[in-house]
Amino acid sequence: MFGRTLSFFRENGSYVFFSTLAGRPFRLLRNRMLAGKLGVDKLDIGPRAYLRGLTSISMGEDFSAGEGLWLEAITRYGDERFEPKLVIGNHVRISNWSHIACTHSVTIGDHVLIGSKVMITDHNHGTFGANATSLAIPPVQRPLERNRFVIIGDNVWLGDGVVVCPGVTLGEGCVVGANAVVARDVPPYTLVAGVPARPIRRYDVAKGKWISPKPN
Repeated sequence: MFGRTLSFFRENGSYVFFSTLAGRPFRLLRNRMLAGKLGVDKLDIGPRAYLRGLTSISMGEDFSAGEGLWLEAITRYGDERFEPKLVIGNHVRISNWSHIACTHSVTIGDHVLIGSKVMITDHNHGTFGANATSLAIPPVQRPLERNRFVIIGDNVWLGDGVVVCPGVTLGEGCVVGANAVVARDVPPYTLVAGVPARPIRRYDVAKGKWISPKPN
């Protein structure tokens, strides 16, 4: 323990060392209280987090998130009322300033790795299908969607800046390249990238190598 502390001091200097040390008691207390509320033994959430709707969030063990996490199960918006279900698996890791929000259902599997500034949401401000909300209504006044979902399978890796749109299922073991916008389902063990995200390669588990995706 002493060796790791000394190494941290040498690598980062006195300012980072003492500012980290000063904030540690509050962080430990806050995380212990959050763990109790969420019914887990261990979690670690960094500073400046925005957490809402905790009674509608199911958290797995050993969750870890960096600075600025926005985690929200939306139960009300204006005159609207929702019954959201936000489920997070075990050993999930999230970097800084990521935003996860739901009005209906977001499910994140085990051992998922999420980069910085990632957005995962099951809803939009207004609807954009056959019965589209009028764009003459200011965005903040448009009703939120309430029946969409997002499913992220086990062992998925989302790079920095990824956006996962409503209605998307990401299969087990997917990799999503940085700044991609995922607007449709991704099969298991597939690497996608771009705006909108498209398959680049697929990992063949039996052969143990990457192969070209099947054409659409």
